[in-house]
Amino acid sequence: MCGIIGIMGTGKASSELYNGLFAIQHRGQNGAGMYVYDGEKRRLHKGPGLVGEIFNKHILDDLKGSSGLGHVRYPTIGSDTGRDAQPFVVYDPVEIAMVHNGNIVNVDQLADEMEVQLESECDLEVILTLFSQELKKEESVTEESIFSAVGRTMDRLNGSYSVVAFMPDIGMLMFRDPHAIRPMVYGGKISLDGVSYAVASENIVLDILGYEIIRDLRGGEAILVRDDKSVVKRQVRKSEPRHCMFEWVYFARTDSTIEKTNVYEARLRLGKELAKVWKKKNRDLDVVVPVPDTARTYALAMAEELNVPFREGLLRNRYIGRTFIMPDQTSRETAVRTKLNPIIEEVKGKRVALVDDSIVRGTTSKKLVELMRRAGAKEVHFFIGCPPIRSPCYYGIDMPTKHELKASHNTVDEICKEIGVDSLTYQTMEGLINGLKRDIKHLCTACLNEDYPTQVREDIRQYFAGKREKEREIVSAQESSIT
Repeated sequence: MCGIIGIMGTGKASSELYNGLFAIQHRGQNGAGMYVYDGEKRRLHKGPGLVGEIFNKHILDDLKGSSGLGHVRYPTIGSDTGRDAQPFVVYDPVEIAMVHNGNIVNVDQLADEMEVQLESECDLEVILTLFSQELKKEESVTEESIFSAVGRTMDRLNGSYSVVAFMPDIGMLMFRDPHAIRPMVYGGKISLDGVSYAVASENIVLDILGYEIIRDLRGGEAILVRDDKSVVKRQVRKSEPRHCMFEWVYFARTDSTIEKTNVYEARLRLGKELAKVWKKKNRDLDVVVPVPDTARTYALAMAEELNVPFREGLLRNRYIGRTFIMPDQTSRETAVRTKLNPIIEEVKGKRVALVDDSIVRGTTSKKLVELMRRAGAKEVHFFIGCPPIRSPCYYGIDMPTKHELKASHNTVDEICKEIGVDSLTYQTMEGLINGLKRDIKHLCTACLNEDYPTQVREDIRQYFAGKREKEREIVSAQESSIT
């Protein structure tokens, strides 16, 4: 899961990209990068860290251009942040700069088939290399040849991908996998600089930068914004949409709208669905406390539905990022202790409903419960905004091994006992569907029920599990050497 931005034809692309990347920093904290083009020169700057750490005024002033790409990285494969940071660029048959959000399932197979020496372990390099090879097969680089190359690229890619590419003197190309698993929205505006277009992972980027939303890209669609700012659209391939349910549950910003469904409103409905489940248990609560920040909306709706006071019983350190997307368990556990601190007066001696968006590995949940216990909570009842996560994700969320997923090998009662709560209430599948207001056949719920939108063979599952475990060992060893 990453964050992407593409901009075509603005006054100062680097400024818009910088502000836009801040708006989607929640989608990736591991690295960031920009590519800009001014009609003559192109400039690329990327590296490990947060947006504010990688770019300063001097660097931004040097990134001159009216068009460009931006990216924030959340790693699912690859342990070398500097090497794997996006954008990537190739120069044959034409210059192509590219960013993407998602994960390619058959990345290892494609790397072997293309018979090229890759310089990174980032799946974007495979997408970019494959697309450039397909474009080389054409007699010349034209609109038709570009769309044709995109189609053949889609035919060979297995996985999720929302891609933006920039080709100097040709234009900005955007395309999305046929199942539209990862979000992608584009818009336009007219200013003193003329007409400009932008595409991003979430609409809040376009809102902040003053672009009017046009629409979400369709699955299998490709759009080319020509160098003269005219736009051509093509439905290159088509399939049933399978949007990732975790975007609404956790990943997207609360003020975003994904596929015309507002995230805030969806989480309110999910909170009400949780309250319905609790009502059947006929037990009392004294206070509803969210785990900041994602679960705040769930908790608010729950409290209203149950007529129980809503309180901020956990104070969040705003300078700590999202713990789920940190690269290893040690980082996540340390960050939880640093990030959250209980407000004792709000929980001491009370029956507390502690609300979170999900349980993945369970260790951070246990730490949260311990915080409540130490603060003097009389009872701790844990509420989870989505159903049990039992299966790995191969489409861009870092949970690739089944054994690390708490619900894959434990019952609800066992999890309840292990994390130390008085009760554990998960969202139901029916509640999830009601909350998102979508037909289940149009959602990717593979992490809940192994219903994968694309074929994921057993050898591929073993490949991703083994690779990610090795990379986590590398990260842990690096951190140990520092400390």
